[in-house]
Amino acid sequence: MPKKNPLVRVEGSNALYRTETGAIVNTDNASFNAYIKKRNSRQLQSEQITSLSSQLLEAKNEIEELKELVKQALEIKGG
Repeated sequence: MPKKNPLVRVEGSNALYRTETGAIVNTDNASFNAYIKKRNSRQLQSEQITSLSSQLLEAKNEIEELKELVKQALEIKGG
């Protein structure tokens, strides 16, 4: 007796199959790898934005600190 295939092809797709439990399985490895690459790229971009935001905030705080020091120096000089 031939073994029954537990995967049934989803209509309209050559790479999507439905399991006996109803889960959808994608057998297109190239698409999956492209998705993973794109996801990792978005995550890296998000981390870079977070890092740049932190650096910008730090620079802004340092500028404010320098402005205060200049004001203090001018007050002492003007006295």
